Amino acid sequence: MSSEYIILQDTPHVETQAWEAAVEAPTRKLTLALAKPETATPDSGFLTPNAVRNFTDQQIKVFAQFGFANHNPFSDADYADAGAEFAHHYADLALLSPLVLKFDTFTADQIALSKENQILFSILPPTDLSQEYIETINEKKIKMLCLGFLLDDNGTPVIEKIRKETLSEAGFQIALSNFLFPLVDTLIHAPSIAYALQRAPELMQIVFCHAGNLCHQPTAERLHLPWRDILSLCWNLN
Repeated sequence: MSSEYIILQDTPHVETQAWEAAVEAPTRKLTLALAKPETATPDSGFLTPNAVRNFTDQQIKVFAQFGFANHNPFSDADYADAGAEFAHHYADLALLSPLVLKFDTFTADQIALSKENQILFSILPPTDLSQEYIETINEKKIKMLCLGFLLDDNGTPVIEKIRKETLSEAGFQIALSNFLFPLVDTLIHAPSIAYALQRAPELMQIVFCHAGNLCHQPTAERLHLPWRDILSLCWNLN
């Protein structure tokens, strides 16, 4: 099957009203954006083309950044064949979907380009965090999640468990995609984080920031910052 890329914008002018008007309609539909990693490695995939096809078959718009699949065993062409539409820059993705996924940490520049109340979901945990980085997230009331915080019943990070149980980089990507798919599907369809947590309780472990609050206690203690438990933010426990 030949790959035909759907290119959304050759030269983005994301600050213009015309561009915002052009991309506002898709954000009212079910959408998902896939940002490319800062450094593409053979294991930096997290959703396979088959998973993307499952989303597009549900009439979910999937937008990917060129270079998303700059690693084996898949290519951008494979995701185009699965129905993904492509944009050149992260700024485009930030306007196209309220939910953006990325393998590694979102950069400070990407946080600045993100919309208020956006959901940013990374696979690897944030590194080299600063108080300023977290303040920017919270000022925009960005909901940041990280799969790397999820532990199994024995306290082992789920990502490490998946990696140890697979024999190849391709196997790791497929297993990680299979694990991640229902969580992402829940976030896409949920009208709120509180609703998503009820449908997929494991999400409670991975919420880093929500509604202008830091929710990850170890980070808060390391940086001497206040934090709020995600349960207290989503439900009145009094």
